[in-house]
Amino acid sequence: MISIEFDGRQTKAILKRYKSRVRNLENPLRGWGNWMEQETERQFVTETDPDGVRWAALAPSTLAQKRRLGYPDSILTRTGKMRRSVNSVADARGVLIGVDVPYAIFHQQGTRKMPQRRILGMNDKRRGKLVKLIRVWIKAR
Repeated sequence: MISIEFDGRQTKAILKRYKSRVRNLENPLRGWGNWMEQETERQFVTETDPDGVRWAALAPSTLAQKRRLGYPDSILTRTGKMRRSVNSVADARGVLIGVDVPYAIFHQQGTRKMPQRRILGMNDKRRGKLVKLIRVWIKAR
């Protein structure tokens, strides 16, 4: 005779632990937000969007104006205020990643006179990183 004994108390304890960790995801969300801030900084360095596509080159008139005024040739960097304003805020259930200057929306979406140069965005790599951090958090002992 073969038999299997199952004690539900152990399973119940494991599920209770998982439930408490799922209730508060602030730690993995904060970690992901910090990682996203670093990813966005990398984008400014490489002048690329979240998918690695190069930002549109500056118009010759814009480049000439920046040089005349003593600003760097870098795309989306005049004073560095927008670049420094990228931040994330996490709580138990979500994370907000933003660029805290009002004119960032014009770069993110583009205008009739200015090409789109996306600063924020989601992709498979970023989604995968978030899922991995949450899984590690939930399974932690």
